[in-house]
Amino acid sequence: MIKKFTVRDFVNIGIFSAMYITLYVILATVGFIPPVQILMMPLGALFGAPVYMLFIARTQKPFCISAMGLLAAIIIGVLVYGNIFIALVNLAFALIAELIAYIGKYKSFKWNTISYCVMSMWIFGEMSPWWIARDWIYKLTVAGGYSDSFATGMLKLATPLNLVILFVATIICAIISSFIAKSM
Repeated sequence: MIKKFTVRDFVNIGIFSAMYITLYVILATVGFIPPVQILMMPLGALFGAPVYMLFIARTQKPFCISAMGLLAAIIIGVLVYGNIFIALVNLAFALIAELIAYIGKYKSFKWNTISYCVMSMWIFGEMSPWWIARDWIYKLTVAGGYSDSFATGMLKLATPLNLVILFVATIICAIISSFIAKSM
């Protein structure tokens, strides 16, 4: 049975979404050099579990994670990047994370950790053009005021092997962060 949303649920969604998105924004501003930018997924995964796990513990209802993902998709994908594809990729990871947490009824550490591993990959929406639309993102980056060396550096890092490493590193960091969150 699906429980109805309460005002408290909407407040939790808003507060925790703001905290989660702010975490990524802070990490993104730490360094505008290609290696740091390419590591946004694992870096975010390393620091985000306490926010995510507390959010699940406080809400424990279907569609809360999806709502958080929808807010992230709108704010980052549409408002920041102005790209619906990025927003849809962000939202897709959140929906999958929601389904995984639902399997554990939002109470299982194991399922919530797996859910967090998937949710940590939501930022791939912003990074995916470096792998799938290389010419477009290069031109957009340079036109947006970034240096040619930054854009070239990002292209050099966007290799198939680095993509695999990126996803594996994100999973490892998400698991470590989940255990840190559990100990808190």
